[in-house]
Order: sequence, then C-alpha cells, then structure tokens
Amino acid sequence: MLSGVGFIVSLPGILKLLALLCMIIGGLIFVFVTSGGCKESQTWAVTYIISTTVSAVLSMVSYTLYALKLIKSPNALKVQHIAEITFAYAVFLLLLIVSIIMMTQCTNKLYTIDYVPESLTIIGAILLATGGTQLFLHWRSKEYIDDIQMNIPRHLQQNNNPHLSRKSILI
Repeated sequence: MLSGVGFIVSLPGILKLLALLCMIIGGLIFVFVTSGGCKESQTWAVTYIISTTVSAVLSMVSYTLYALKLIKSPNALKVQHIAEITFAYAVFLLLLIVSIIMMTQCTNKLYTIDYVPESLTIIGAILLATGGTQLFLHWRSKEYIDDIQMNIPRHLQQNNNPHLSRKSILI
C-alpha cells in the first residue's frame, strides 16, 4: 500500500500535491486579484470560493493521512482508497461545473488574469481525479497481486528441497 514517503514520491502523491497547489493558487488569485470583477453572479462567486476552499482542505487532509501513515489497518486502507476515488470524482465534477459557470457568467472580464483562477481550478480538478484513479488502480493491482500470492497451491510451496522432487518410483 502506498503511504509515507512512498506515497509522497509516487505518481498519485505528486498529482494530489499539484492538484492541491492549483486549487489553492486559483482560489487565492480569485479572492485577492479578481474578486471585484464579477458583479453579475455573486452567488456563483461565493459558491466557487466555498467549493474550492473545502475541496483544498479535504485534499490536504487526505494527503496528510497518506503521507504520515496515520491509517495502518488493511481494512481502513481499503475504505480510505474507496473514499479517495469517490471524493476525487465528486470534487472533479463539482469544481468543473462551478468553474465553467464562473467563466461563462462573468461577462466583464477585462484582463487575461481574470480567467486564470477558473482555469487553474479545472486543471486542479483534473489532476485530483487522475491522482485518485492512479491511487485506486495501484491499490487494486497490489491487492490482486496479494490475492494471487495467497492462493499459491501448497504442493508448489513445498518443492524447495531438490532431493524430494527427484524421487523415482523405482527406488
């Protein structure tokens, strides 16, 4: 199972960290740089800020759980992996919908930087979904390999002694 340093340097860990950075940077740019630019849809602006912030916090909690090896039980890891892929796809859909609505609702965007927060959030959502999928596939392949190794027939495991395997019927 991926956890600790193995998770941090793995593809799912790097993708999760990049997604987290994209969401945080996109949210910060939206709040501090372009917050006054969208007067038409204040409801969607607040929804964008809340959904990006909550998604980033939950992603950080998930990343921390893996990076610090806080979950050790195989059953708890199984639940965490399933919850991780469910969370990744739910956040992907939520951020994708909210970001696209924010891009289309705000008509008085004047500068290129006004389009950056939503684009970064969409990239972060895609990276999060990809990282969740990678983590889930790695876990499933590891579980499949463990299942194969556990089901090795007993007569194949006992052929370690070369003299036992050469017995002849005539002796």
